[in-house]
Amino acid sequence: MLAKIKSFSECKVLIVDDEIASRILLESILESFVVCQTASSGREAIQKCRQDVPDLVLLDMNMPDKNGLEVCQALRVFPETASVPIIFVTATMDVQVENACWEVGASDFVMKPVNASTLTHRIKTHLENKTRTEYLESMVYHDQLTGLYNRSYLAKEIPKTIKQVARDKDSIGIIVIDIDRFKLFNDNYGHLDGDICLQRVASIIENTVKRPKDAVIRFGGEEFLVILPYVDETGAGFVAEQIVKAVSKAKITHEYGLDGIVTISAGYATKPAREFIDSSATSLIKEADMALFEAKDTGRNQAKGFSPSL
Repeated sequence: MLAKIKSFSECKVLIVDDEIASRILLESILESFVVCQTASSGREAIQKCRQDVPDLVLLDMNMPDKNGLEVCQALRVFPETASVPIIFVTATMDVQVENACWEVGASDFVMKPVNASTLTHRIKTHLENKTRTEYLESMVYHDQLTGLYNRSYLAKEIPKTIKQVARDKDSIGIIVIDIDRFKLFNDNYGHLDGDICLQRVASIIENTVKRPKDAVIRFGGEEFLVILPYVDETGAGFVAEQIVKAVSKAKITHEYGLDGIVTISAGYATKPAREFIDSSATSLIKEADMALFEAKDTGRNQAKGFSPSL
């Protein structure tokens, strides 16, 4: 649902340094106002960032396996870490090194030996900027009624996801969902109750879709999209069926619905991401929409997968 501005105590800072004494020192400076996490190597830092994205990375320049420049460059490639502030901690800084840091996407620098006050103020400044930006984006990219992502998010952010999945040579699944006989619901109960129904269904869909990288979007009216990166047809079908069952199980009263309750129909389709990298998922949405039409045409309250024969 809609985000709020994070407090410092909710922000996670990943401290990356191969020297244990440096990690302990930096953690002792920061642990009073942020959540500290640590990594002892560049490879571990990248792995941790992909598993649990931090709000800021404090990155040592010189490490044996991957140096700070390589780590920063790698983090800027992944959509989920591309905008995370990265502050380099370094004992040497000449013009050539400084330029190299800017080129790979550094946000700031702190010199060793670290001044605690300077470090604290710089981290707070970057965290304030990041959390405020995230809040503003939540207002731009979220539907105000349901709190789900909106079509602006679909147009601006999903293409980044598609490119990343294409780079990893994997597939994306899309589920198109429609509330059955929703016009009759509005006509019978009124639009205020219709809005409450939309909110309840949106919440059920969002709570059923478990993975952090999946996205639930209000596509328009009573129609929703679920974007599932790194999934095959079986996985997309399983999620679609779980959503249909969850809405039915909620038993939201609908006098003109199937069995007197609100139900949904769903259509799903999957493709290798490379096949629609330039179409912003339009072709895959059309295929899932055709499967949705079949689900509605053959009885509603069910999920159908796309078949080329449709």
